Amino acid sequence: MTVTQSPQLAALALNEIGKLLGRLTEDQLAALADGRAHVEFRNDDEGVAGARGPARPPRAAAKDPVDLDAIVADIKALTEEDAVERYLIDRDRDLPLPRLRELADRIGPPVTSKGAKSKAQLRKNIAAGTAGLLNRPASAFGAGWDR
Repeated sequence: MTVTQSPQLAALALNEIGKLLGRLTEDQLAALADGRAHVEFRNDDEGVAGARGPARPPRAAAKDPVDLDAIVADIKALTEEDAVERYLIDRDRDLPLPRLRELADRIGPPVTSKGAKSKAQLRKNIAAGTAGLLNRPASAFGAGWDR
């Protein structure tokens, strides 16, 4: 076993571990912190000693469908643009660019998927068109600037 010298790779792995910890319950986190539980690393590509082939059969290519309506409800409950972007980044694997465009269209105006060439830009559009609107002063959208 060789330890990586790549800080970028280590940061990506640490991000995945952070996502895992974010899905644990309070009790599970407490057990882990107290040493009553442990996290185990398994690489599905490597075989188990004495066994032939991979430790587990490869996962099926088909994924569970993503519930876009539930994601829309989650986003609409968030009040900060940064929180919306973080939420979408955390769901990045579930939301390839075509699904992200579908999500933006499902949210509806003022969110637009038109012109967004990247997932990052589309995430910003969604954040600005949802939580961003809650944080802008009414004068920017109303007659407050009329003289």
